[in-house]
Formats: sequence, structure tokens, C-alpha cells
Amino acid sequence: MTTKNIIPLSTVDWYGRAATVVFLMGCPYRCPYCQNHALLEMGQLSSEPADIEEIESEIERNSLFISAVVFTGGEAFCQLDALLHLAEFTHKHGLLVGVETNGYYTDRIRQMIDAHLVDLICMDVKAPLTRDAYLRICGIDAAKHVSDSLGLCELCRENKIDFEVRTTVFPNFIGSPQEIRLIAEAILEIAGDVRYIIQQGIPEHAWKDVPERAYTRDELISLAKIARQLLSDVRIRTKESGEECV
Repeated sequence: MTTKNIIPLSTVDWYGRAATVVFLMGCPYRCPYCQNHALLEMGQLSSEPADIEEIESEIERNSLFISAVVFTGGEAFCQLDALLHLAEFTHKHGLLVGVETNGYYTDRIRQMIDAHLVDLICMDVKAPLTRDAYLRICGIDAAKHVSDSLGLCELCRENKIDFEVRTTVFPNFIGSPQEIRLIAEAILEIAGDVRYIIQQGIPEHAWKDVPERAYTRDELISLAKIARQLLSDVRIRTKESGEECV
């Protein structure tokens, strides 16, 4: 079991809920703007990895003042066995389970849905669903994987699992009006009318060189209005104002 960090209490990782956040290591992507770049490789641990029992103890300690646990990364589905075990442990303590994923591991996501071990799936759609766009942004041709994972949204509906899609944007890198429209069109076509969040990328947290400035709140609202022409629940998320409906 390899984890880099645990946040005992967060009010921003699951809108409207207090949650413990568990960061799992490993990711097939290499997005230059990744804010959790220390989690990309298992071998980059700067300290001893936490074991299952340590994480269980943390969840148990926090269970009196949280209602959920969110598993993120890196890419949480890189460590499927540990994820499923901890999700089951979380449910046994009466807490909800959320997972943040880049959508690369479709079969693993489906396995977790079928096991009834997840209550919220937050899926990153990093770019328009084309080979070239994903190679440029993520360093890997993952568009087909993400498209297939978006297609699991109907299964989520059948199992009453909340589902949202997110895109992190940077000026002159990813998140132009045309790109947002293409992403929103793909979401609507594949997943249906699901919640869509456009997130403000933070340059100072980036792994590699990205534009030096972040999109302003007003710029994000303009992008969200483009997506809003296609999807009914579009939100922005900024460092200064948090999550807002548009």
C-alpha cells in the first residue's frame, strides 16, 4: 500500500461534506500542470509509505466529524486492491466513498461500481477526446480510455452513484472556448447531462512549465457559459471563491 499524504478534514473535496482525503501514489499521465506531481511514481516516496492499518486508524479517528472519505492521487485506481479494501472499510463505518479519477482504468472503475463501494465519482476530462489533445496535455493517448469511462455514467445512474466531470484550465495551454465546447459536447454525447466543473489551474503548483498566470474568475465564468449552452449544471472552482454555479 503506497500513500503519500492524508488530509484529516477537508470541506472542499466533496461539495457540501466534510471528508478525509487519502492520496494514493502512481499515475499513467504526465500532465505538466499536475499539482500532485510528487505522487506520480511509486519510487518517489520521501518517507515510508503508510500501510492499510494506519489509514484505517486515521479514518476511524476522523469518523466522528466527517461524513465521507475521498480517495485521490496520483490516480487512485493504480492501487485497486488497496482502494477496494479501504472503500469497504469506509462503508462499514457508515461513511460515504468518493473517488477522483482520470478515467484511464475503465474496467477497474466498473469493478468498483459493481461492488457497490463508491458513492461519488469525479472524473477528469483533461482535454478534448482526441489522440493529439491527450498526447499534448497528458503525454499519453488516453482519449479512448476516458471516453469508455464516461460511458459508465449510465451504470452510475442505475446504482444511484453521483457523477461529475472536471477540467483544469490554463490560459493558452488548455481551456480555450473551442476546447471547452468540444469537451462539453463529448460529455453530453457520452455521459449525458452531468455536472461539469471548470477548475482554475494554479501555476505555482505545477510540475513543469505552464503559463505564468491563472484564468481569472470572470474568464472562467465566460468559459462556463459556453459549456452551459450544452449542460444544465456547470460550475467553476477558483482559489479565491471556491465552487460556484454558473
